[in-house]
Amino acid sequence: GPTAAGPCAPSPVRSSRCKPPAMMNAMNQRELLRQEMEATRLAFHRLLDSIPDEAFSLPSGNPAWTVGQVLYHMSIAPRMMVLDVKMISSQRWFFRLIPALFPRRLFDWLNVRLTRYGSRKLSRHFLSDEYDRAHNSILKVFDSLGEADFTRSVIYPDWDPLLTGEVSMAFLFGYIKRHFDSHAIQVEAALAGRTI
Repeated sequence: GPTAAGPCAPSPVRSSRCKPPAMMNAMNQRELLRQEMEATRLAFHRLLDSIPDEAFSLPSGNPAWTVGQVLYHMSIAPRMMVLDVKMISSQRWFFRLIPALFPRRLFDWLNVRLTRYGSRKLSRHFLSDEYDRAHNSILKVFDSLGEADFTRSVIYPDWDPLLTGEVSMAFLFGYIKRHFDSHAIQVEAALAGRTI
């Protein structure tokens, strides 16, 4: 128990309760983010399982995409973030060039068309596998990061209201759930009131 030396007196085995508060907070944050990413993966599969194949071609709540195209866009989002992580951790200078290289209008145009192109041959199995591959890709990157990486942040261009302004590494990983939630609403809007 606690001694005159304090609650974390020297010991051959250093328990987790004796780690500095900052270290504990970082560990807790990482574990919570990992749990959130896994919960989002499971939520995607539940959503996919709830949608009949014939609904993939329905217009979604997003005027640019069908229900199937929105699901595809959702499924690849974690994998697309791998580059964001790399840029925040080691290539932050690149964010100063992005607005000039990729103005928002070009970003939106590419986003719409690349999603349509990638979702040409939709199937339930394809969408399920795409999400799981993307999830595994971002988890590998997540596990490779050191504590110092989670102290870094950059200023994002004003492209996506869910990921703009000063973005920390933790906020970036939280984007996976925010992105899923925003598009799940669009999918559910397409199915509201429809009897399958």
